[in-house]
Amino acid sequence: MADARRAGKEGVLAQLVNQRVVGSRFLVIKTAKDAADGKLTMRPVRDEVLSKQGGWKNIDLWQVIARQQSARTDYYLLASLDLKRGADNSIEAVSADRAIFVDALLRTIWISIVVTVICAVLAVPLAQAIVSAPPAWSKLMFALILFPLWTSLLVRTVIWIIVLQKNGPVNSTLLGLGIVSEPLDLIYTRFSLYLAMVQVLLPMMVLSVVAVMRRVPTTYMRAALSLGAPWLTAWRRVQLPLILPGILSGGAIVFVFALGYYITPTLVGGPTDQMISSYIAFYTNSTLNWGMGAALSLQLLMILVLFALLFWTASVLFRRKAHVA
Repeated sequence: MADARRAGKEGVLAQLVNQRVVGSRFLVIKTAKDAADGKLTMRPVRDEVLSKQGGWKNIDLWQVIARQQSARTDYYLLASLDLKRGADNSIEAVSADRAIFVDALLRTIWISIVVTVICAVLAVPLAQAIVSAPPAWSKLMFALILFPLWTSLLVRTVIWIIVLQKNGPVNSTLLGLGIVSEPLDLIYTRFSLYLAMVQVLLPMMVLSVVAVMRRVPTTYMRAALSLGAPWLTAWRRVQLPLILPGILSGGAIVFVFALGYYITPTLVGGPTDQMISSYIAFYTNSTLNWGMGAALSLQLLMILVLFALLFWTASVLFRRKAHVA
């Protein structure tokens, strides 16, 4: 039992050290095994270890081991921001070939913003069409908008792979019509990622806008038009301010869902389209590196809180402006 506990502690130490100094796992385990088998007989033991296993001459290795004596560490938080502790214990940037998390975080925010904007632009005319249509057509359009919510996310994503692949319906149609001379690379691109995410998240934006637009009397727009205002001016000055709360609430919902996506980017996105949630799932489920997964999750949580505050502030300012007006 004692040997099992000792082996477990050595394995944990070797894993922690190897995460910080790559290639040191075998060194730690081999040295501990030699010590347990009585192969280290020279006094002082330090000289024998340094002579037999030169890897222990690495100063970074000893600094890492010294930091493990504390119950708290900032290693994962720094690593999630592409930072590390230097030889003098100062914070410095990691090498360019290891700096991946900040780019992934910025990419996640950018993709989520673009998807939210696209959903808002598409949802407004769709919601207007649903509200303005006769009751029978309105119910039919509303059901078609909600239909994607009744289908599994994985199924919807796989369908896009089938549709957008080189020998899929889209490329076959373009080739048949003579529009293109060779199949287009539509899948595993940023375009396919936007397309798949918008198709999944658009109903949530439409629901929010329709809920607000139904409460806006149609007489407001007719009154503005009867007073001589062009349709676009009347819509911008009368209709848009009234439905803006629905756009903001729908945008908040879409943005939050988009931030947490990892199945769709993994399946239809390219190598440079992976979002931060993909890394969280990888470290949590595949490598069982829960420290890094927790650090990246904390980043995502902070982004959610920040943008929630921004949406809330925009909503409060809009309500105050509308009240003053």
